[in-house]
Amino acid sequence: MNKAMKYGLLGFFLLMSAISVPKGAALAKERVQLSVFLVNIVESGVKKTGLVPLTVYLDLEDMDAVRYVCGIAPRIRETLFKYLNKQTFNLDAKNKLDVAKIRLDLWPIAYKAVTSVKLLNMLVVMGTGKVTSSEARLFARRGCRYVPK
Repeated sequence: MNKAMKYGLLGFFLLMSAISVPKGAALAKERVQLSVFLVNIVESGVKKTGLVPLTVYLDLEDMDAVRYVCGIAPRIRETLFKYLNKQTFNLDAKNKLDVAKIRLDLWPIAYKAVTSVKLLNMLVVMGTGKVTSSEARLFARRGCRYVPK
C-alpha cells in the first residue's frame, strides 16, 4: 500500500511538473495604463461619425519596466496615435468596438515602440479608465500611470 501511494504521488508530481505555464498574461505582475485615445468611428447602418475613447493597458514584468515605459510613454502614445488617427472603426449593432481586432493591430506597433523591455500582454478597452483626483495631474502630464494588479 505504501509503495503504491508513494509511486502514485511521485507520478502526480511528475505530471504536474510537465504541465507548462503559459507565458504572457499569467506571468505579468505589473500593469501600466496609457492615457486615453480618441478614435474615429462610424455607426453601423447610419453614416454618423464620431469619436470614442479607447484605453490601452500594457502588462510588464517588474517595477523597473514600469518606470522605463512611463518614461517613454509620450513616444509610445505618439506611435500608437499615428496608427489610430489614420483608421476609422465601425461600431456593431450594440454600439461596441471590435477591441480584439484593434489589439491585434496595435500589438506589433507597441512591441516595436518599447525596445528595451519585454511587453507581456496588451489590453485594449473601450472607454476611459478610472483615475483618482490625486493621480489626475501627474497622469495628464506623463500620459502613463501604474495600475496595481
